[in-house]
Amino acid sequence: MKKDNIEKSAIKKSSIKNSTTKSWQWLVFGEDWGRHPSSTQHLMKCIAVHHQLYWVNSIGLRRPKLNDSKRIIEKFKQLKNAQKNDFNQGEPMLMNDVQPLGILAPVAIPWPGSQIAYVINRLLLTYQTRALLAKNEIEDKVPRILWLSLPTARCVAGSLEEDLLVYYAGDDFSALSGVDHKQVSAEEDALVEQADIIFAASDNIARQFPQDKTYVLPHGVDLAHFSSRHERPDNYPKSDLVVGYYGSITAWLDFELITFLAESRPDVTFVFIGKIDIVGCDIFNLNNLIHLPDMPHEQLIQYAANWQVSLIPFVDNEQIRACNPLKLREYLAIGRPIISTRYPAVLPFTDCIYVADDKDEMLAQLNQALTLSSKTLAKLKSRSRERVEGATWQARCELVIKLLSAKMDVQI
Repeated sequence: MKKDNIEKSAIKKSSIKNSTTKSWQWLVFGEDWGRHPSSTQHLMKCIAVHHQLYWVNSIGLRRPKLNDSKRIIEKFKQLKNAQKNDFNQGEPMLMNDVQPLGILAPVAIPWPGSQIAYVINRLLLTYQTRALLAKNEIEDKVPRILWLSLPTARCVAGSLEEDLLVYYAGDDFSALSGVDHKQVSAEEDALVEQADIIFAASDNIARQFPQDKTYVLPHGVDLAHFSSRHERPDNYPKSDLVVGYYGSITAWLDFELITFLAESRPDVTFVFIGKIDIVGCDIFNLNNLIHLPDMPHEQLIQYAANWQVSLIPFVDNEQIRACNPLKLREYLAIGRPIISTRYPAVLPFTDCIYVADDKDEMLAQLNQALTLSSKTLAKLKSRSRERVEGATWQARCELVIKLLSAKMDVQI
């Protein structure tokens, strides 16, 4: 696999010559725009500053179930916003936030693995995407990048006159919960064959793909935002010792470990920010375990900048061994002590992260982190931020542009 070099990259010639990257057109098939933060959205917000960006919401990674009523209603609400022959969600532009030129809430059949659904979705998505593009028709031919972040979007490959087909593997879909694994893996295998270039969020994911066209693209960070200082919000815990976590509260968290830490340190408040995505989560019955609901990603720093220790209490499974969580580099930019369970993505940062192999070791590390002197904390903050100075989303985007330019042999 490759990381930052393109010397051995096979150069794919294109009919487009001497184009500037400012005129590139990006068609991105990902998760629902704005539903939750993702690496694809972070990358594309940088891309959209100088490029034409069009976003297509998810068509799903599994077949619908009877308990999906809330999600189905949410999808129908997206469609309700569309006018006849106009599939854009019509969402308002947010101040101080970069948005795509168009966001498509597509009509599609969420049935991975079905050949009938594949054929119908190819027709539906091609028509709807072209209708979206027609609203912003440009006179000159410019490079068109088809960027697929979900294997189930493979059905549009080759139907949108793209110059490059990019597969961005931000997760190990074979181990991701809530996915029809067998069907989605088959879709991914076919997409890997078709893709001109593949970006993988971690080394473990990259090893699954052909090495001659796969590049490791680790997650980035908004360094300026996550290194900023903030006053405590009104609902911040009334405690001098706070250990915090933000993200999905689901099966990849080690609830036994969390309970052990909270019971061992009743003088410490443990705050978890995020959507509870698991049935029977009763850890918040403990007095010093507090749950705050999911909130906009940009608001998380108001809490994380003020707590004493950042926590990553993951279980050990295939999904975690392949993951490269957004919060890892965000925690480093914040500069507070971090304690984490052991998994591959955290290992390069053991010089500034406490990594534990069992609950007793994590408790000992927590006790140590909570008693660090002001001088030691300042050194740790400086070292942590130095580790992510070159890992901004802008730097990741510049690498992507460099690699894609080489593939198309265009001038930048």
